[in-house]
Amino acid sequence: METTYTKKNNSSSLLGLLNGAGTIAIVVILIVVAVTAMTNGDLLWFLKSFNAQAEAFTIYWEGATFTVTPEDAGYAEMMAAFAQGIEKPVAFEWNIAFSHENITRYREEFKMLEIVFAEPVQVHTRHPFPEAKTYLIPLDKTHAQWHRIFAFTGITNYSSGPLEMSTEHFDALYTAVEGAVAAQQ
Repeated sequence: METTYTKKNNSSSLLGLLNGAGTIAIVVILIVVAVTAMTNGDLLWFLKSFNAQAEAFTIYWEGATFTVTPEDAGYAEMMAAFAQGIEKPVAFEWNIAFSHENITRYREEFKMLEIVFAEPVQVHTRHPFPEAKTYLIPLDKTHAQWHRIFAFTGITNYSSGPLEMSTEHFDALYTAVEGAVAAQQ
């Protein structure tokens, strides 16, 4: 009786190992995408674009109120600065809330930008940031130091925290708001 031995091909072993590693990588990526989508309710969370157009900006400026619509001076600059800032947030804070009392104080005494859309808008982010028709951005005091963007769903104290803009994008938005205020006075 004759016994035949075959030499195992090293290239086929390596190919099998690479196929297995590739399959595991794909499965891990799909799990991460699916879990993040379920957590924040946005299947397209990985897209980094924001192209919605606001119906109006309301600027609260130390007791004065200005409304800027698409036809007004400063609208395009504020819309561009807001879109750039919100599509690339630098952080998310879980335990920060914007109370009804604070919102009222900002509207009456401080500086704040309120952005209103016709329909709720989803910001694509990996964080559990809700879609909303209204976004609030404090422009001075503590919240402004952190460049916070609040999705205002009408519920205060909302349990999801704000996104934070980069300093560069916050400064660009602040400058655009100042320009719109100057144009309205």
